[in-house]
Amino acid sequence: MNPFLKQVASSLFEQYGNRIDQLSVVFPNRRSGVFFNAYLKELATQSILGPEVITINEFVSQHTEMQISDQIGLILHLHQIYCTETGHPENLDEFFFWGEILLNDFNDVDKYLLDADDLFQNISDLKEIENQFDYLTENQKQAIERFWGNLGKAGESVNREKFLKIWNKLAIIYHRFRGELIEQKAGYSGLVYRDLVEKLQNDESIEFLSNQYIFVGFNALNACENKLFRLLKARKNAQFFWDYDESFVNDTDNEAGLFMRRNLVEFPMPSEFSVNEQNTSEKEINIVSVPGQVAQSQIINHDAFLNKAEEKLNFDDTALILADENLLVPIVSAAGCKYDPINITMGYPLKNTPVYSLITQLIELQKNYRKLDGKPAIYHRPVLALLNHQLIINPETRKKVSEIIEQNKIYVRTSDLACESLPKQLFTKQESWSDFANYLMEITRELAIQFSKDEESPKLENEYLFQVYTSLQRLTDTLNQYTTETISLSLFYRILTQHLQRVSIPFEGEPLSGLQVMGVLETRNLDFKNLVLFSANEDKLPKTSAVHSFIPYNLRKAFGLPAYEEQDAMFAYYFYRLLNRAKHITLVYDSSSDGLNTGEMSRYIYQLLYDSKLSPKFYHLDFDFKSSESHPISIQGTKQHQQTLLSHYSERRLSPSALNTYLDCKLKFYFRHIARLKETDEVLEDVDPRLFGNLFHFAVELLYTDLVGKTVSRENLESLAANKNKLWKVIHAAFGREYYKDKSLKDVKITGKNILIAENLLTYIEKMLEEDIRFTPFKILDLEGDFEADFSIQTEDAEHTIKLGGIIDRLDKTSAGTRIIDYKTGQSLVLKFRDYTEFYDRKRHNRPKEILQTLVYSEIYRKSKNAPSIYPTIYKIDDFFNSEFAPQVLKNGSILEYNSIHESFTESLNELLQEIFSSSNVYDQTEEKRKCEHCPYNLICRR
Repeated sequence: MNPFLKQVASSLFEQYGNRIDQLSVVFPNRRSGVFFNAYLKELATQSILGPEVITINEFVSQHTEMQISDQIGLILHLHQIYCTETGHPENLDEFFFWGEILLNDFNDVDKYLLDADDLFQNISDLKEIENQFDYLTENQKQAIERFWGNLGKAGESVNREKFLKIWNKLAIIYHRFRGELIEQKAGYSGLVYRDLVEKLQNDESIEFLSNQYIFVGFNALNACENKLFRLLKARKNAQFFWDYDESFVNDTDNEAGLFMRRNLVEFPMPSEFSVNEQNTSEKEINIVSVPGQVAQSQIINHDAFLNKAEEKLNFDDTALILADENLLVPIVSAAGCKYDPINITMGYPLKNTPVYSLITQLIELQKNYRKLDGKPAIYHRPVLALLNHQLIINPETRKKVSEIIEQNKIYVRTSDLACESLPKQLFTKQESWSDFANYLMEITRELAIQFSKDEESPKLENEYLFQVYTSLQRLTDTLNQYTTETISLSLFYRILTQHLQRVSIPFEGEPLSGLQVMGVLETRNLDFKNLVLFSANEDKLPKTSAVHSFIPYNLRKAFGLPAYEEQDAMFAYYFYRLLNRAKHITLVYDSSSDGLNTGEMSRYIYQLLYDSKLSPKFYHLDFDFKSSESHPISIQGTKQHQQTLLSHYSERRLSPSALNTYLDCKLKFYFRHIARLKETDEVLEDVDPRLFGNLFHFAVELLYTDLVGKTVSRENLESLAANKNKLWKVIHAAFGREYYKDKSLKDVKITGKNILIAENLLTYIEKMLEEDIRFTPFKILDLEGDFEADFSIQTEDAEHTIKLGGIIDRLDKTSAGTRIIDYKTGQSLVLKFRDYTEFYDRKRHNRPKEILQTLVYSEIYRKSKNAPSIYPTIYKIDDFFNSEFAPQVLKNGSILEYNSIHESFTESLNELLQEIFSSSNVYDQTEEKRKCEHCPYNLICRR
């Protein structure tokens, strides 16, 4: 392989020898100059002074006093001129983003040396025609709109008049804007280029800084560059070297040669120089289809596509080209296992860093402030996201997160968020854009200080923070300089995010060693033996982007402004030029079609397959995602499992609900009670059935508290039902404890959807009071009483005592005996049974587990209190609305009195306990997958 830049270096060295330092070699990008110097160094047999190597932008800067300004500052300046010239006091919030389109149009006008008056007069005339032909049919209007391009449809007559005035003023705005910028010796790139060209054109006495300029490897020239080249050519101050493949230059149908065909005619190369190309027969091209964007990186580890033959790679041996910059991290991660060193020749977008996500979360934090009881508070979601952010999280923030979840704080008071390890101002409300900018800079500064103290912290994070800090400072200075209008916070959020999205973090490395990783634009003029081009998809290569412009498409074409065809032609040139001298080429594309990705390979690959002399090999790499039934999970019990249960429940109590968990799914019991896997907690915004049940339980407990130990009469309950203030008081208290998890809340405010929940809760409580009146008189013995009893377990080694217990919702004493009352929600509850086997039948669809739980409570109460008559009772609260409310448990159709069956039931219960505490138990999954739908462990079981 004979690289293009090496050919140029050889030609110049042969022509000028030791006088080569008299030249200025101009490239379209900086990396070309680095490679050029490396090749020149290889040719020199002794120490010599090299030529000046600069980019085209540096060349322009050398010959003009004007400087390119910050784009945001230019838009703000343009806004002031726009408001003055049009008489429309356009709000900056509304102007900013279409002002950016206007600035881009002005930039095109200057780069292509257009007569602004002619162009904007055409636009104004076209819009005037649109306004006059309002009587046309819709089809006719659509035809005219297609002719005028994508400028947009006219709206109501008032808007049309406003837009016509704007279009009529475009030329005036342009001239004033351009004039003021020239006075300030600052402007956008097109204006700086045009200013230099016009000065050189009008004053031939202006001298260039070098006697001879060598322009190397350009392709698509704008009018300013073309004019500049012509002026230098006329003065015989320039030579031109073009890199191309004759196959696409000679083929007039191939878009890759669109610009090169013109360049070779207008600016011929030196007669003694000819481009040395690669023999087509020596090329090996692989086209690889991979289903997945990130999965493309695994190609690096396949020697068939990228074989590392040499121990030490030369700088032009191997390159990984990324058509999508978002692939940088996975590509470098995959290559790092195989290649060292790796040189990255592209910026990493700041928007892909954790610091950018921190900024966006701080913006969300500011948007979610409110007042809670007159004190500042913040919605919990941005608070939790921020406290869990990788740049923020520490043991102290984890503790804060736990408190918020445990107390179910929908809105978190800022006073509750103070942390010594966090910047003090982190949770403070910012009232203006300048305050918010200073707030962000102070936070990034403090985080940078924290990271610098920690030797183990990644150095990259400090670089991210530094880039954000300097970008914020630059943006703040620009806004303060150019605007006198108050910028709203919402506009500043948009400006800031847009500004940061444009920032790229430069990587510093050794450009002349190792594996090269770069973007498509960075490959200009460079040649490599081995190439892997990633994301060779139609939407990435060529990169498609909508052209937003006030200049209609047809006028852009008529005046020679670039449109999407020119964009496609540039990418076609980059692609074919890159392949020209490479020997081993692998083109990788993402074949998955999901979201916005179509999974279609680039048009250039189709051209290689069907319209070239090359014979690419096609490979399809796939992942074996065969849908296979997950294998049932079962865990064999051991002595260690048995000991864990015995030691735990000899001191603590095993609840009746745990017995039901075991009967529903033994594996779930294992996860919860042996492995101790905690369920993930989260803040509940909506009241689910479980939480509604808890609200009902606590509200009833508070309602009946004053009646504990007393005989309740009909009058007592009627008085309670009539006391609405009392009912609402207990409901608010229930929300305070169960929803907000804060027993200290005295004035709970119920808002939003919870108002409806509270109304429903009131209705249920009123219906319960109506039903309880039917059972009066009765004596309330206890509310939410805590009871436990000892049970004996016989193991292989010895007899053990374990505790069984729980909280009984309510204990009543009636003339018949003691009622064990359990409140239940749910539509499918069963209050009758025939035989105990129904409780333990795991395959039974509607197993009466509520009855089992109530019977276990009855046995615990019998053992602890030795009560003579016990009646298990289930208050199924949905049945309050039935005409015949019957809460008693039935056995074989008769009301069950527990003492009459306690011996036989206890015998069946002991058998269950022996099984649970057996060392030979097998903890397997339930066969009813319906039970797995809401199980917290279903991801482990893959159900």
